[in-house]
Amino acid sequence: MRILFTCSSGGHLEELLQLKKIIKENESYLLTEANQLKKETFNRIFTVKQINRKEKFFFLHFIELIFYSFFVYKKIKPDVIISTGALVTVPISIIAKLFHKKVIYIESFARIYKPSLTGKIMYKFADVFIVQWKELLKYFPRAKYFGGIF
Repeated sequence: MRILFTCSSGGHLEELLQLKKIIKENESYLLTEANQLKKETFNRIFTVKQINRKEKFFFLHFIELIFYSFFVYKKIKPDVIISTGALVTVPISIIAKLFHKKVIYIESFARIYKPSLTGKIMYKFADVFIVQWKELLKYFPRAKYFGGIF
């Protein structure tokens, strides 16, 4: 199966890397923010610069992210998108849904009592939405709870 993993750098990437078995057993690609990750983990890594929704030119950078996400999607043509979140996740996931592909979203382990903004957005269209804390089921009643991925 061809899987495109997507997440921001830092903690989101650390969580995603806990899915080593799935990554190794499939044709796996990664879309993330620029980082020091070695390419041996994935067939190919696509990087974008980090953007913050509070920065002055956020809208322009987000538009650029949308176009780059479309380029990555067309190049890989994944069967499924798996994400642990933040901003880089949203455009590629929406593009995948437009092409009738499955999207799996895992809400951040750091979110125990309140959902993230990305989680609120992704909950609306993810095929499978996973929370790592039972407390979040009150915000995401259709979510699956399996405990932490660490």
